[in-house]
Amino acid sequence: MSSISESSQLDGDVNPAIQQVLDAMEAAEISPEDALQISLVLLNFVEEHHLDNLEEFLADEQPDAISVAVWAADSARLKTARELLEEVLGEDDDTDQDESEADNLEEDGES
Repeated sequence: MSSISESSQLDGDVNPAIQQVLDAMEAAEISPEDALQISLVLLNFVEEHHLDNLEEFLADEQPDAISVAVWAADSARLKTARELLEEVLGEDDDTDQDESEADNLEEDGES
């Protein structure tokens, strides 16, 4: 498995700020699970930007159809990426359990 800096060098010219983050990650010697957690945080960041784009489309009286189609395709990819990361990290099970516990508390409160 190649290191982070080796994989970034293959991509050609990398933004210096991105390279700085990649170098810091490599220097930190993070575990694979930590790398997945970082990926999930980065995915959250991208999703926020993605939602901001949606708000811009909704504000337009006539949004560009191609841009909306690209946004929808990106949305599907982001969802797939999130599901994969959550599956690997086991986060989905925790969320389901938390929701079940919240439902049980609501039922107990209504009785």
